[in-house]
Amino acid sequence: MILQWGNGWNYRKGNSVLSLVCVVKRAIGEYPDKKTLFRPSVEYPEYLFRGDISKEENPVYDMVREGLAMLGLDAENIGQPCWNPFGGTVEPGNTVLIKPNLVLHENKSGGGVDCLYTNPSLVAAVVDYVCIALKGRGKIVIGDAPLQECNFKTLINQAGYKILIDFYRKKGIEIELADFRNIKTYEKGGLHYLQEEQGSQGIVVNLGENSAFADVSPERMRNLRITNYDPRILQRHHHGKTHEYNISKYVLDADVIINMPKPKTHRKAGVTISLKNLVGINANKEFLPHHTAGSKAEGGDAYLHTSSLLEMANQTLDIKNELVQEGEFVLASQAEAFYNNLMAAGRERVDELFWEGSWYGNDTIWRTILDLNRILLYADKNGTVMDTRQRKIFIVGDMIVSGEKEGPLEPSPVYPGAIVLGDDPLKFDQAVCSLMGFDFRDIPTLNNTELVKPDHPISDFSEPEIISNEVLWDRKSLDEIREHASLKFQPSFGWLPKLGSRYRDDLYRRIRENGNTVCIFGAGLNGVYAAKELQSQGIQVAAFCDNNPELWGKEILGSIRCIQLGDAVKDMPFIIAARDQAAVEIQKQIEAVSGRVFGIINK
Repeated sequence: MILQWGNGWNYRKGNSVLSLVCVVKRAIGEYPDKKTLFRPSVEYPEYLFRGDISKEENPVYDMVREGLAMLGLDAENIGQPCWNPFGGTVEPGNTVLIKPNLVLHENKSGGGVDCLYTNPSLVAAVVDYVCIALKGRGKIVIGDAPLQECNFKTLINQAGYKILIDFYRKKGIEIELADFRNIKTYEKGGLHYLQEEQGSQGIVVNLGENSAFADVSPERMRNLRITNYDPRILQRHHHGKTHEYNISKYVLDADVIINMPKPKTHRKAGVTISLKNLVGINANKEFLPHHTAGSKAEGGDAYLHTSSLLEMANQTLDIKNELVQEGEFVLASQAEAFYNNLMAAGRERVDELFWEGSWYGNDTIWRTILDLNRILLYADKNGTVMDTRQRKIFIVGDMIVSGEKEGPLEPSPVYPGAIVLGDDPLKFDQAVCSLMGFDFRDIPTLNNTELVKPDHPISDFSEPEIISNEVLWDRKSLDEIREHASLKFQPSFGWLPKLGSRYRDDLYRRIRENGNTVCIFGAGLNGVYAAKELQSQGIQVAAFCDNNPELWGKEILGSIRCIQLGDAVKDMPFIIAARDQAAVEIQKQIEAVSGRVFGIINK
């Protein structure tokens, strides 16, 4: 049956959206204030908590509601008090786990936390509709396993998760906010110190021959690594036919998972969307292979070029991590310093751009990601992998503010003003990847035969059907969106050669149309990097500018000198080569002397 909804869009009726991915977009770039408890500003007919209405506009809540309606969920009751959009997914008595991305409490790029973790304003809207579906019977858990050095208390307080939970508890809702981690640490001087150990909150699940690591050679298996963790522990869980993960009991106990990713670019995986968000269902990071030691030619994927110095650096890193595990912090600190020197010298000798698997050649992390997705779908409450799916899933992605460049821990903010909904993780991720401006075929997690394994498939290779209130995206193919209407995210540095950058391509085109010569503001490492990137595109660099008077008059790259801003040709395009958080003030400075800023290039 066809449903007529909104502005004449025809969508499916029913509670399974299958290949549909819905994108709701509005001209917003910020979230509701937590003091509003993320309540809707409209008392909708189905709204449970009568009278608890925000006096401030809450477009995020409206967008979640609009997306559920656009998908045709419980279509015959839309606009009625009995509307129950999650009714086909959530049943009374269920345990529902809502899995946001709560990776870290601070953004080390200086770009703010709005682009770092899932905002609770989206979670609030989802919880409201889950409460409708549960009809007073059942349990809700909001949880994640952040980075081990994440201060969970700081995160939930500053974001508003704690006051959100308090609101529901006062209403008699059975709800819990859970930190899945068994171990919490803090970092100092490159070493990770134990802060708290909570025992075992997880169940060890062995995928065995169902693992994406099943075809990996024994030699390579011994080289699986996680930066800053003892490799001996990882090898205990990944060897021969053993491929184990420590899955949170909250996850295995759940009947329904609502996956709520914060789409960002990712140094190791290319992108982090719904599939990658499930790394947070694992309670101990020592179970999670992230890369393989060695160069590509040596069967590894930590870096590209073979180097004896880099091999020694890897060995020293292993020693350091073993010493940390054994509590030998003085020796570990010495090993850390030696490692850094070896790594720097080795990378300089062979001109190595990549490290620790943070590049497009990573052939490890996708295996870990798909293993965790398979476990979520097929492991029963005891951790036994079954032949049939054990729980239902739905996905709501937070793209009001997203992250580009050096995600997941140091993203720069980008402002799509969008919320994405669906129930198939592969199709969801392919759609979001295309919105970002990347070809999903270039990302192993999203284009891999492991996804469609006959015995335990995660999805199939049929193309998603995208529906949207944005005409440039509605009913368009993935390639049409990527080529003509993408958001032009910039990838992390290590993925730039593979994914390209539509932002950069557009920037180069505009420079060529305006004389093909630029002035770069920033004469440091970022400035030199920007100049080389521009020159590789046939663009002339006339001069560098910088606020440091000690650089004025000096040759920065070849014969290109650094000058004062006042001496620059004002009608020439300016490129800012500085960290993103400094770029805003630099742009104001350039515009104050009538200069024209065309864009930012940094490393």
